[in-house]
Amino acid sequence: MASSLARAPIGTEQRVVATAGPTVLVRRLSELGLRPGSHVRCVQRTSGGGRVVDVAGSRIALGRDVLESVQTTEVRPGPPAPP
Repeated sequence: MASSLARAPIGTEQRVVATAGPTVLVRRLSELGLRPGSHVRCVQRTSGGGRVVDVAGSRIALGRDVLESVQTTEVRPGPPAPP
């Protein structure tokens, strides 16, 4: 079940399911690497309710309103690969 990136626990890996909002916002999020199918990790909370997220090795600070427009699901680790 998808929920907004604003509700993702710190330290968890998330997969982006969808982005919503004005076209300009969706385009900018895509440019930053936040597009459906990409993986992000919440690194820390900010004082204003935002988060710092790791996207493909880059840390990006996002405000709460922007986080609410990104729908994600948690990526759960699978079984280890056979040797």
